Amino acid sequence: MRALLALLSIATAFPACKCEATYGPCREAATANVIFIGTVESITPTFLDGWNPSQKASLELLNQEYQRAQGDHSAAAFSRLRDAYLKIFPDLPPEHKKRLQAAASGEQLADLFYWILDYGKRVRFTVRTVYRNGDDDDDAGEALKTIEVWTPFGECGVGFQAGETYLVYADSDEERDAVSTTACHRTRRLSEAGDDLAHLYFLKNAPKQSARIEAFVTSDSLYLKQRDRDRYSGAIGGPVAGAIVEATGGARPVRAATDEHGRVVFDGVSEGQYTLTIYAPGYPAEKRVVAGPQRVAVDRRGCVIEILLARRLDE
Repeated sequence: MRALLALLSIATAFPACKCEATYGPCREAATANVIFIGTVESITPTFLDGWNPSQKASLELLNQEYQRAQGDHSAAAFSRLRDAYLKIFPDLPPEHKKRLQAAASGEQLADLFYWILDYGKRVRFTVRTVYRNGDDDDDAGEALKTIEVWTPFGECGVGFQAGETYLVYADSDEERDAVSTTACHRTRRLSEAGDDLAHLYFLKNAPKQSARIEAFVTSDSLYLKQRDRDRYSGAIGGPVAGAIVEATGGARPVRAATDEHGRVVFDGVSEGQYTLTIYAPGYPAEKRVVAGPQRVAVDRRGCVIEILLARRLDE
């Protein structure tokens, strides 16, 4: 019989989460086929809720009954072990609970335990705003009141908290006929989703002007060679902060200063050809070009990320 004593910290039973790719807000919005804002109503099984204060005590109860069953192979000992499972998993879906009740050995119960962990958590949301509910129809789901989303248990899952409101990016899982999200998506608390919400506003309200230009200014020429295009980051090596980025080509020029990460974003951009020019602080009174001009092509609802090399402003 497989013992569970090593799982007193059950999150460590799963390997570290490795994402094949990580996307920025614009790319994530183009990739996910379910996007919404929702408040968590419930998380089931509650045993897998990382915010559940009784999780450790429940696992200790389970381990205690396993220890007893190892020394006592009677039907009564097995019954106590199965009852311990039923006690810590009172809210399993009916099909899962049926498997639990049908288990005939401790080994089957242990396999079921790990299977439940692999299956993950079901999170029920009260829907506030729908941005997408399907691959092709951005307006679908406006009348949707609730939605259930699965997320893995362990590091690859999202640590949802009941009562908290989230911006959720998710995908339809055809094999399970379910919607799921992971730590590799940009799902996050609404309070931490400002950058995403700016892009989603234009995507929902002005789809013909919903492209994004994201520019980074760096003084590190090696960064251009070392950049991993599959791993999005809101920061770069050798950032040039305080530079003025001007984008021309739209109805009128737009300008913004780079932040401490050397980054600037222009949302609400139409399809077309644009030119990026980087000026030193003091623009427009002093027009000193430090990088560019660099031409970029923007598709409808496109995601353009440009990196421009400039000398340090204090040189």
